[in-house]
Amino acid sequence: MACQLINKNVASILLATFSCFYSFSQVAEKLYQKEFSKINIVFQPSYQSGYLSQNNDGSNYPSIKFNNSFSHQFGFYYDFAQKGNFNFKTGLIAKEFNPLFDINVTNEDLGLSSNGNSILTDINPVNSFIFSIPLKTEYFLPLNSDINLTVGLGLNLNLSTGSGDVITDVSINNGSEIKNVFHSTTQQNQITFSTDFSLGLNYNLKFALVQFDFFYNLNILPYSATGEYRIYNLENTPDKNGIYNINGDFYGLSLSVSPKKGWLKKKTKK
Repeated sequence: MACQLINKNVASILLATFSCFYSFSQVAEKLYQKEFSKINIVFQPSYQSGYLSQNNDGSNYPSIKFNNSFSHQFGFYYDFAQKGNFNFKTGLIAKEFNPLFDINVTNEDLGLSSNGNSILTDINPVNSFIFSIPLKTEYFLPLNSDINLTVGLGLNLNLSTGSGDVITDVSINNGSEIKNVFHSTTQQNQITFSTDFSLGLNYNLKFALVQFDFFYNLNILPYSATGEYRIYNLENTPDKNGIYNINGDFYGLSLSVSPKKGWLKKKTKK
């Protein structure tokens, strides 16, 4: 009798565990096919990275240095298919593309009276938007009935609003004259491809499904932009020529919100 009782208890525990696992294993399928809208509004505060700049002769001065500049990104995802714990999405994300660099040259070389480095900072050789069309899959790992760990992997087609040669000239006024000290020509590619990696948490708030992700978007080919520059007309230093590559990588946080199904109909009725 004791043995039979133990076996029944073990069987009950196994059945409850299996039932719980099965209900959790359908989490993405249940959320997007039964409870929440398949359209997600997305906001992604991000930073740009992936730069290379160098003088042709290998020198370090004067030179340019790119900064990890901020990028506002927004758009939407459409969750077009779900299977078990897997969710598949596409959409459209608009990304502000404004790589900024500083010119490393002293005020003395510019013919300015003050000492130290110049104020030639935050120069933008390209100012445009990239419209990214993702194809992404996510895996939902349940932590409890309302919170899921999400792991995502995707491929993006990126379309830029800029193209052709972009000319950037920088001049300074040293009190006695205005003279040009920098010139660059930037070639921006209109079509690039990138991969997307993300890790985050998905919250079921009953009235909406909210997801927070840390993501890294790595451009794979070709470069988003390439360019050539010249630093010249300096007081004590010969002219320098160089090149730069702007890969077009982004990293940051992503917030997406999917409202409860039927929310628009309820709002219209009221």
